[in-house]
Amino acid sequence: MMLRPIYGLILLFIALAAPGISRAETVKDVALQYMGAETVARSVIMAQIRTAVGSELDPSVVEEDIKTLYASGHIDNVRVLTEPHDGGVRVIFLVQTRAILGEVVFIGNSIGGNKLRGETELEIGKPFDDGTLEKARENLKDYYKKKGFSNVELTYKVDGAQQPGFSRVSFVINEGVHERLNQVKFFGNESISDRELAGQMHVKTSRAFNIFKKNRGIDSAVLEEDVARVEEYYHDRGFINARVTDVQREPSGDKVNLVLHVSEGEKYTVNKVKVTGIEAISHDDVIPLLEMKSGEVYSASGIKTDLKGLRKYYGNNGYSNVRIVPRISDAGGTSVNVEYGVSEGVQTTVELVNISGNDKTLDKVIRRELVIAPGDVFSQDYLEVSRNRLMGLGFFETVEITPTASATAHHTDLNISVREKSTGSVNFGAGFSSIDNLVGFVDVMQTNFRLFGRPKTGAGEKIRLGLKYGTRRKDFQFDYTQPWLFDKKLALSSGVYYRDLLFLSDKYDQTVMGGYGGLRKPLGEHTSLSFKANLEKYDIDVERDASDILLEEDGEYSRALLALTYVWDTRDSQYLTRRGHRVSAGVDGSFGDVETYGLQLSAAKYIQLPFDTVLTVSGKYRTVGGSDDIPIFEREFLGGANNLRGYDYREAAGQSLRDDQGEPLGGQTAASFTAEYSFPIANFRKLRGHVFYDGGVLSADSWDFSGDYLSDVGIGVDLYLAIGPIRVDLAWPLQKDEWVEDDVRIQFNMGYQFR
Repeated sequence: MMLRPIYGLILLFIALAAPGISRAETVKDVALQYMGAETVARSVIMAQIRTAVGSELDPSVVEEDIKTLYASGHIDNVRVLTEPHDGGVRVIFLVQTRAILGEVVFIGNSIGGNKLRGETELEIGKPFDDGTLEKARENLKDYYKKKGFSNVELTYKVDGAQQPGFSRVSFVINEGVHERLNQVKFFGNESISDRELAGQMHVKTSRAFNIFKKNRGIDSAVLEEDVARVEEYYHDRGFINARVTDVQREPSGDKVNLVLHVSEGEKYTVNKVKVTGIEAISHDDVIPLLEMKSGEVYSASGIKTDLKGLRKYYGNNGYSNVRIVPRISDAGGTSVNVEYGVSEGVQTTVELVNISGNDKTLDKVIRRELVIAPGDVFSQDYLEVSRNRLMGLGFFETVEITPTASATAHHTDLNISVREKSTGSVNFGAGFSSIDNLVGFVDVMQTNFRLFGRPKTGAGEKIRLGLKYGTRRKDFQFDYTQPWLFDKKLALSSGVYYRDLLFLSDKYDQTVMGGYGGLRKPLGEHTSLSFKANLEKYDIDVERDASDILLEEDGEYSRALLALTYVWDTRDSQYLTRRGHRVSAGVDGSFGDVETYGLQLSAAKYIQLPFDTVLTVSGKYRTVGGSDDIPIFEREFLGGANNLRGYDYREAAGQSLRDDQGEPLGGQTAASFTAEYSFPIANFRKLRGHVFYDGGVLSADSWDFSGDYLSDVGIGVDLYLAIGPIRVDLAWPLQKDEWVEDDVRIQFNMGYQFR
């Protein structure tokens, strides 16, 4: 028997030149033989081979089979042999399959093996090679350095696992010393204190007891970044040539001190600042933008700020390709000249706006939110505003707007790429408040609805169905909103509702059913004007043992309510506001069985202070007038979790605003005020505490402030969860009477917003 090997690119020559084999020889058999362990199933390998029984032997097909086997990732080595067989030829594939990982072990480790195994990213039962193992070794080394083992040494070896055909990889680890930081010291820093420099560093000292974070070693990568931060801190204070020349580790018991040696150099000031290359825009408009000025201390971050400001200014004027190069030159002594060399390019206008990634959302829904359109001068600011508006829709996980060169000279195309997210939601659960007790609720919402056409999503419309059922209330509400009526920035809202409110009083129940329609017109980026019309039917069911005054309220009332409201809202978030303000002013009028008018003003200012603390100052005023008998559902009340927290719900009222049984009757004018200071608690991002002061006046008549002034002080906590905030307040009333006997009141709200 004669075997003839066929290898790689010379396969064709050997196959045709070998004695006894001609071009027309037929493949009678295809065989597979393993060199070494059989770690890959025969069926998997044979599925890669095109050479088949009954076909003519084709060296080019065999060569493609070899390439395919290597490309599969299962094979380390392939040889192909032929031999005469049954009047034709047998083709034999000799394969050496890649090693299959059966076991990963660690030797010399103090860190848990399961954690280390996860860092290697090796998968049991998968092939591996030296490249895979080297990457695993580097991953382990990086992990150890992050844990404070800066001198760790790792090697690996491969041998047979207990299961035949599988390999065991053993990582041999010499961890070295676990470096935990005791103290950071500096030498050579004559101009800046140790405390200031240490404040720039992110490596942390190891503490004996820390309930919020485990003690960690010195992360070498973080230390390297700290050195750069210290140098940058110097550069921002005029020390252009400052460097950290050496970092030493000094033993301190079972920990180490880090000693950073600093070479400060001289402190430089700015002699002269100029901008060159300006042609298309006014030089006088550019100079005020610069932070670096003559006589100022040189600052590297100041240079970056100037570059950012200049690029933004040019970008907002259509020069999207501007290039600006800063040049620092010696001006003698310890001063430098700063020059910004500008290459303006040409002003561009927007030609095409291309949108991708919106599988559900209609193009027009995206385009109508843009503040820049084809034909407009390119503006970097407008791109950012457009992106923020698209993200504010809540339809997308990401929005990217990329300007690119257009096919037309002096034009720019905008490529908008979005990644959509689910806009439908079903929320259900239970909530509790100190006002309406236990409530189960269900909310079904689609914020990207499409009323007309299919599919039923993508038009940016909103629908919501809400149900609340509890021990003291029963609610149903359906809302529909079209934010762009007739493709104009005019929002149409409509809905129907039913509310059975048992928590308002122990002496009467109040039920209301109705519907509404409204229009909202934005007047600017933060302002809007809204008009709303309601048709409502109220049913007041008074207990027979109630006072004569309350018994007069018993009955049904039908009315039409018209309201006009102006809102100015600059808050950074409605969920957890840290800065901005919200101001609203509104008037309303009722017709039918109820003929009243009302005016209300409210304002809230949020001031972000150091250490993520927030001061909030807010106030609200409302007065109602009209007919001689204002029904009880139109009157104002104070007390409870929404305003004066030191008093029970609706109980912040003097004797003149109660009946002979002490039941609150409300007033026609209410004014309240709150000052609150909130702060984070420990390291929990979603847990905050607050202290507050509430004050308010409730008066019997409209436009009247003669009522008793009531106030309280208190403390509380907020926990911000996905289902809604949980808020607990402890408040102490500062004015008490026979109706207010509690020294402290707890206000509690969990899981949903009550209204």
